[in-house]
Amino acid sequence: MDIQLEKYKLIEWLMNLKDESVISKLKTIKSSVSKSSDWEGDISDTEKLLIEAGLKDIEKGNTFTHEQVMKEINEVYGI
Repeated sequence: MDIQLEKYKLIEWLMNLKDESVISKLKTIKSSVSKSSDWEGDISDTEKLLIEAGLKDIEKGNTFTHEQVMKEINEVYGI
């Protein structure tokens, strides 16, 4: 199954949909899927802290380019 094609077909169908009860049901499904796909409850407090620290590093510009990382890996491991 081509998932992208199926999505486009659903979007087209949804754009032409007039039945408000179906739209309401779709909103309920969307809400339940959004809640079940929330992974924040599935990670530990330590993982959350590490993610927050990483985001702060990004904001401060404490990052490395891909080229810098690959150069260091090559120097250390000869890869």
